[in-house]
Amino acid sequence: MNRREALRQAALAAGAAALWASLPARTWAALAAPAAWSAADEALLTLIGDTIIPATATSPGAGSVAIGRFIITQTTDCYPLQSIDTLRRALREVDAASRQRFNQSFPALVVAEREQVLTAYEAAPQSGAHPFRLIKELTLLGYFTSEPGATQALRYDPIPGVYVGSVKLAPSDRSWAL
Repeated sequence: MNRREALRQAALAAGAAALWASLPARTWAALAAPAAWSAADEALLTLIGDTIIPATATSPGAGSVAIGRFIITQTTDCYPLQSIDTLRRALREVDAASRQRFNQSFPALVVAEREQVLTAYEAAPQSGAHPFRLIKELTLLGYFTSEPGATQALRYDPIPGVYVGSVKLAPSDRSWAL
């Protein structure tokens, strides 16, 4: 990772932390929805996020933290303007791929079909940066900085102890939250 990429990632994390600190409730649904986005766009992003990080027996999925609202807010407030166009294009392309493959809109598909559509969409060649990468990055950032993501999907230690640089994890262990 070069310095520019490290600074970009740090800025994204700082933006997410600033958004999180301003929330009255610990869910991204408490954020005000940007006016230029429809409820259908938000619902589609939430469904895509929930397909990327589904609920398990021990943790909720990305949809439970209103990940669509986070993705829209973060893209609108913290990313360059062309990222908004990229995100809108990705939503159109995912829905078109769904209609082409299964003759139904993406929200009408069952989970296995949604996974197939997203896997095929991610594997499809694109000119330049793939739009799905933006959705995946923001889904991971939004989910793991939310309270359920940090405390239920990751192990959370509110008062960390001593620094241990290398800790062996069993295959069933979860990673630690910051």
